[in-house]
Amino acid sequence: MDCRVVQKHLSAYVDGELPPSATLELEGHLSLCAPCALQWRFMGSVKSELRRQLAPARAPTYLRLQVQHALAAVPHDEDEHPASHTWMMFLAVAASVVLVTGALVGTDRNATQASLTGTNPLDVVREVIDRHKDRLPAEISTPVPEKATSWFRDKVGFRVRSVEFAEPSVHLEGARMSQVGSNQAAKLSYRVGDSLLTVVMFTPSHALEQVLSSDSQLQHMGVQRMRFSGREVPYRTLQGYTVPIVQDNGIVYAFTGDLDQQSLLKLVANARFPH
Repeated sequence: MDCRVVQKHLSAYVDGELPPSATLELEGHLSLCAPCALQWRFMGSVKSELRRQLAPARAPTYLRLQVQHALAAVPHDEDEHPASHTWMMFLAVAASVVLVTGALVGTDRNATQASLTGTNPLDVVREVIDRHKDRLPAEISTPVPEKATSWFRDKVGFRVRSVEFAEPSVHLEGARMSQVGSNQAAKLSYRVGDSLLTVVMFTPSHALEQVLSSDSQLQHMGVQRMRFSGREVPYRTLQGYTVPIVQDNGIVYAFTGDLDQQSLLKLVANARFPH
């Protein structure tokens, strides 16, 4: 498969629409061709951002209740109330909806701008889950952590270090380049018995760094904590997945996998991040 064919089918590959045989062939090309791999990562980042920005916003409960109350006030007896009065009431309801919706749209616009500027930093949780679910093959398959971390040298803008787990049943299977937002990331895949564990490492944005260092902001954004072995682990649950997030030496380590919540949090609580 040459570069022209790969680029022609790259969008379908990013969307997961290629058949298995074509997917394997294309991934083989991407593992050897740096320009095509760069284009794939860029396209994936753009599509991920578009999906997040274009997600439909749900109207808040107070808006629905306000509309219901206003509609309940509209008279239904046409003999006692002329049509003009009914239309005036309808217009009043419509005006209230427009006013509240306008405020809501303004809020959505601000939220969109906030997301683009990185002020909704915990959106990375969704991306980490996506990185776990994509099941892309490893670019380097090895059970030796040193080989995996050395492979990342000069590929990402930070030094990749493996995670040391106290549980002996955790075995490294491989690693690959990944992406979180617009930042390059390192993805390490582990096997824990019959379950898969994914660790995504990346340099945090300034906004995410601030959130991770503030207990009040973590709580406000739905982050919970659980204590194991004297160590508190912050985590967030989304789409049925638990995602512990740990910051160490300027690098964020985000975990998720097919393990039950307690087993995953215990693994993370006892993990070491060698310098």
